[in-house]
Amino acid sequence: MKLVELGLLYALIGVGCAVAVIARPAADRARRVTDAVLVAGLWPLYGPFLVLQGRAGVVEFAPTESEEAFLAALRRARGTPLAVLLPDENQVLALASRLRVASGKVAEIDALLLRPEYCERDALQRRSELQGRNASECAQSSASLRLQNIRRMRALRDRFARELDDVGELLVQLRTQADLVRIAGVADPGSRDLVDEIVSRVEGLDRMIDDDPRAFGGQDVAG
Repeated sequence: MKLVELGLLYALIGVGCAVAVIARPAADRARRVTDAVLVAGLWPLYGPFLVLQGRAGVVEFAPTESEEAFLAALRRARGTPLAVLLPDENQVLALASRLRVASGKVAEIDALLLRPEYCERDALQRRSELQGRNASECAQSSASLRLQNIRRMRALRDRFARELDDVGELLVQLRTQADLVRIAGVADPGSRDLVDEIVSRVEGLDRMIDDDPRAFGGQDVAG
């Protein structure tokens, strides 16, 4: 089979998958459109995710707000001279996945911090009680470590949230830049820096969890 015929077959399969995704009755419209755009060009990679998503209760890959904003900004920029500066489709999928994971971390930590054992006030009080009655060194150390873990968890949550806020504002800037470039017909020198900054910020999200805990802003538990 010739290369042109293979390309045509690939495109036809992608269009067919996109039509099938759009026709799904269960998903909301915004989600269907996002899935359709991704599966049309990346059906060998994104298709299996959608299959898993369709199996009741197995895996849920609903795009997060940050992921949706990222894909929407790139879609707007692709119709302008900025298109040559944007990452390719494989990189877009990887970056969107990082945003989904980071948003999930914030939601997961928020859920954990609602649990009684993560109440910082109670942890402080418990440590003071143990110190006041001269409890064993093991008990006092455990109470201090619990407090330290809570503070580090909060600091990590805040850091992820700040990074997502920064990325969100950069994406708004990209959308407005795309409109300006579309009207002007040419990208200004700062456009490449903006795209590079967005990509760099998103790529850095999955490295944050591996940083030294002190980089999260964790406080000394002596306070």
